[in-house]
Amino acid sequence: MDENNNILALQLVELDRESNKVVPFTQEFRVHGFDIYWDSLDPTELTFMFVNHQRTGDGISIFRHKIGTKYLQHVKTVKSPLLYAPNDVVAMSRSTFYATNDMRSTSRIMRQIEIFFGMAWGHIVYYGHEGMFTTAAAGISYPNGIARSADGNTIYVAASSEPSVNMFRPASDGTLALVGKTVFKDFVPDN
Repeated sequence: MDENNNILALQLVELDRESNKVVPFTQEFRVHGFDIYWDSLDPTELTFMFVNHQRTGDGISIFRHKIGTKYLQHVKTVKSPLLYAPNDVVAMSRSTFYATNDMRSTSRIMRQIEIFFGMAWGHIVYYGHEGMFTTAAAGISYPNGIARSADGNTIYVAASSEPSVNMFRPASDGTLALVGKTVFKDFVPDN
């Protein structure tokens, strides 16, 4: 807090299952990309989704924030073998999202080769209402940042090695259809 009692930071908390009390967040929290989702059905609550590079594996950590409080309450952290090199996340609802896997390789040398040659081996995963990950789009050259249009009908993905921004139309099953692309000269899009 500052001298005027303004909140300068939000505290991460979780519900202790044994005591049913709110306690400080106990998981490792190593953030990369993130998104905030506002649902018009409950305008007093925000959903935060973070790419979390935990030593036990990468995941997306989901938190709820009641506007006016100083807490982000942990809902869950989801992981999958399909989510192995996440760079950024975009929330589609309180529980669904797309995330970019910027590369296929996990070893340092192979990642450098992928970047140097601009290999289109990255992809986007979708986490749906049923709690399962699926591949939404593949063959993208270093998919980096990801965002949605205000109406949610277009997903924008920065392909840094190309360099371009790809525009996708989401289907009801979570797959993404490429509908456009803007290629840049002398500019590399990022998160």
